[in-house]
Amino acid sequence: MYLITAYFDDNTTKELQHIIDEIATESGNDFMTKNNVVPHLTISAFDEKSTDKALELFAKMEDKLHYDEILIPSIGVFLPYVIYAQPTKNQYLTELSDDIYDVLRNGHDTIVNRYYIPPAWIPHITLGKKLGSEEMQQAFKVVQDRFQPVNAHITSFGLSKPNPLTNLRTIRKSFKNDKN
Repeated sequence: MYLITAYFDDNTTKELQHIIDEIATESGNDFMTKNNVVPHLTISAFDEKSTDKALELFAKMEDKLHYDEILIPSIGVFLPYVIYAQPTKNQYLTELSDDIYDVLRNGHDTIVNRYYIPPAWIPHITLGKKLGSEEMQQAFKVVQDRFQPVNAHITSFGLSKPNPLTNLRTIRKSFKNDKN
């Protein structure tokens, strides 16, 4: 499996990482911190037979990837194990998901994970994962006390393989309205 991931500006990363760290401390579930999972937004997950082909597909979408601002106003859960910060699925994120999917669906042996096929994709930034019932309650308390809506800037995109996380390529692009 390969992941297409968006990463955030330093301030957003720091704010979200603080919540991740506190969830780990308060709940005793250190999955996120032990595995060095930094705040990120996975835009697509797909299977491809070769890393070379995955890199080729990532290169094809490079001109479609650009910085922009997103609002992260809420918290959500994928019961029973995951708590996350939920960005608003605005026009930018919808078009980004659509553009990436358009490139991936034209890959000969590419299979896009069903949860990342537009419009089914639910944008989320995982704050706690593999949480038990008691751990989830502690995570809720942390986000209730600490979470504030965030205007986040996407600053880079990456192609990676999970388990263990292996970053294959990172792209930094200019803002959509940038004239340079």
